[in-house]
Amino acid sequence: MSKKKSDFDFHAFMVGIWDFLKFLGNCLCFSIRALNEPIKKTTKINLVLAFVLIFVWSFTNTHLWLLNWKWPELVTTQFVYNVGMTNWWMRFGFLLFWYLLGLIVLFGLPSIRKMRSIEKAFKKAGLKNAIGEYPVVKDVVRLSPFRERIEIDTMGVPKDTFEEKRGHIRACVNSQVEGVFEQDEPKYVDLYLSKKPLPTKVSYSSVCGNANKPGDFVVGSTHGKVITQNLFELPHMLVAGSTGMGKSYFIRQMVLNLLENTPNLHVYAIDLKEGISMRPFKDLPNTVVVKELPEAYALLKKIRAEMKSRFKILEENEAEVIDFKKHKKDPILLVVDECSLLYAPSKVSDFKKEEADKAVGVTDEIAKLSRAAGIHLILGTQKISKETVSTHIQENIEGRVCFKVASVQGSAIVIGNKKAKDLPTVRGRAISKFSVDLDEVQTPLAETEVIKSRLKTVAGRFKGEDKLTRQDLVTQTEYETDEQENSIDKESDKSGGKGE
Repeated sequence: MSKKKSDFDFHAFMVGIWDFLKFLGNCLCFSIRALNEPIKKTTKINLVLAFVLIFVWSFTNTHLWLLNWKWPELVTTQFVYNVGMTNWWMRFGFLLFWYLLGLIVLFGLPSIRKMRSIEKAFKKAGLKNAIGEYPVVKDVVRLSPFRERIEIDTMGVPKDTFEEKRGHIRACVNSQVEGVFEQDEPKYVDLYLSKKPLPTKVSYSSVCGNANKPGDFVVGSTHGKVITQNLFELPHMLVAGSTGMGKSYFIRQMVLNLLENTPNLHVYAIDLKEGISMRPFKDLPNTVVVKELPEAYALLKKIRAEMKSRFKILEENEAEVIDFKKHKKDPILLVVDECSLLYAPSKVSDFKKEEADKAVGVTDEIAKLSRAAGIHLILGTQKISKETVSTHIQENIEGRVCFKVASVQGSAIVIGNKKAKDLPTVRGRAISKFSVDLDEVQTPLAETEVIKSRLKTVAGRFKGEDKLTRQDLVTQTEYETDEQENSIDKESDKSGGKGE
């Protein structure tokens, strides 16, 4: 008589245990990440109340009495009394264990379900390699309430195949596929999904009306609203991003918006890329555009001199902030488009390193002190490093707008995290950071012809009888400090010459 073979499959049992442990591990990782993100106020209250409840139940055994009432044969009265005689810390620890396990599942399960749904989408779309293996989802990162980045182990499936199957994936996961991007390691790709994608283009004319007070300008359009800021409240801003992502276009539309809303604004633009970006503004009566390095440093000195003259006014009037009407002054905006050409010139540049260091020093001084003087600074750069914009200058610039950058480090320098690295490759898409608020926005685009047309209206205001500005441009003004600073510069040049 043959011995009956056992139906128990030990290998399948261990595989099941391993899968369960992986499930709990993934839930734990995702729940920790979810709890580190901003949580709704109601959710926080519910979590606190649940913790208070288990604390109270550990004394009263209410949960056990409820079980006894529901299933008296399973949870007997004697059992409840016996548990009540145990150490309070044991009862509290038991309840706390189930509470934490519930949190892990509650916050981790949505990401697990997302991973499974995407992997099912791959199977339905027929995404597999030569031996029939399907891509595996390794991570789900929530970038915003509407966007996710999915890290995928391709299992040898080419990136182009993912691109071809975008329609199938979109239909299966009920989200828009923004793009598929290769990681540094070819084995992995990032899939960006969006439930509510932002527009890929926002015209300046459609949103500029949202900024209608002096100092107001439009930052961009986000989910369901248009974000605006006020220059006088910032008071400085750093604009960064890789080439071709829209940094210079953003600066131009911002300057245009400010000129339209603030008639007495003085704009001084340092555009060392041959003045191409700021060229449409050069003929305005209240705007100065310089495109040569020596002129740029001379302009910085003039603005610093104006700032010091305003401090004297504040001291004489025992005031804390310049009152434009009372003190007969105008707000000043200094724009530097591409800082690296001014603060970190190349070796072939004829602009001396000493002068570059002076430019950094003057800008640092303006960034630290100019708020009370009504002078505001906008710095633009595509080369994001401490050499381009020094740490001292960055510390005094609160407003940040960062377009897509190539590295996590570059994103971290500008906005303190890697969100700008994760942006889709859409021209004009940026992360704005004002105070602690971070928003993904599609910035407005003002075409050159639109800018020229609107600037004609701005220029026409100066042809009336009423004078819009209360003071002359700083380039037309002689300051007491000019002669002293020029003598200092000459002395430094002489000492530099002796060292050569």
